[in-house]
Amino acid sequence: MKSRHLFKDIFTLAVRLLGLVFLYLGLSAVTPLLDFGAMETAANSDLVTAILPIVFNLAVAWWLLGGGMLIRRAYPETPGISTPSRDQKEEAVPTTTSPALKRTTEMEAADKKLAALVEKPKDDPTA
Repeated sequence: MKSRHLFKDIFTLAVRLLGLVFLYLGLSAVTPLLDFGAMETAANSDLVTAILPIVFNLAVAWWLLGGGMLIRRAYPETPGISTPSRDQKEEAVPTTTSPALKRTTEMEAADKKLAALVEKPKDDPTA
């Protein structure tokens, strides 16, 4: 098994376990809300303050247990940086011309064009 797949599996397990932790936190915060006597005397702001952490923890748990987006972000299917195989390296380097040789011929052609522009005309009487 490749190390990439092993690390991806370990990361997936860690994400899902963290999702279970958030699920536990969200569900354990529900039990104080089941006391109906306390809910009747509580103000609206107290109820909102008690419900928001529950909703947040359950939403994070749902996102982590699904885990698809986070895992795809950490381990994309097509890696951004790929190392070419040995066959691809051989195909990439042409045997007839090298980049250095091509660069020198381009430089020589540019020098010839510049030399033609810089030369003084022979018919010019001011020369």
